[in-house]
Amino acid sequence: MSLFWLDHVNIRTTNLDAMSTFYEDILGLKRGKRPSFEFGGAWHYCGRQAVVHIVESAMKIKPGEAQVEHFAFRSSGNIKSFQKKMRDTDTPHNMVPLTEINMMQVNVFDPDGNKIEVQFATSEADMTLFEGSATARRRMRKGEAMNTIPPLPLKKSKAKTAKTNKKLGVPNPIKPPKKRFVPT
Repeated sequence: MSLFWLDHVNIRTTNLDAMSTFYEDILGLKRGKRPSFEFGGAWHYCGRQAVVHIVESAMKIKPGEAQVEHFAFRSSGNIKSFQKKMRDTDTPHNMVPLTEINMMQVNVFDPDGNKIEVQFATSEADMTLFEGSATARRRMRKGEAMNTIPPLPLKKSKAKTAKTNKKLGVPNPIKPPKKRFVPT
């Protein structure tokens, strides 16, 4: 498995409309297609890449909670060998299939509890769950404790941004990257 590029940063907020407007109007990151999640949010694009994912939170982020909920890398290679590495090193992880866009998210937590999403172009059939040792599970709980505020269910959102995502559509299914991005 190789990491190919930093894919996106995921930010939580109770102020979805203002945040989305800021990223679009101030930074010039156009709001665009997003999978059909059951919670409010927005994806903002730099060119053709969704680089800022905003998730609408159910309540204000508490002091000490992570507002940058995670960062994500796009990867290539075999998801099963990555999962084997997680098992062999007793690294806790969980899997989130996004079958709508042909993606499997593997969420791992570093020793300080920061959440890192590693994305694979794959199917749900490749999902193997692993809980790890008691030590690994404690590390997972430490990371999860930094993000206890759940996303706001879409049906409870009052944000115009969340209500208009469907009009923008869903991103195309992802494909495994062929080469790393090298700045010139």
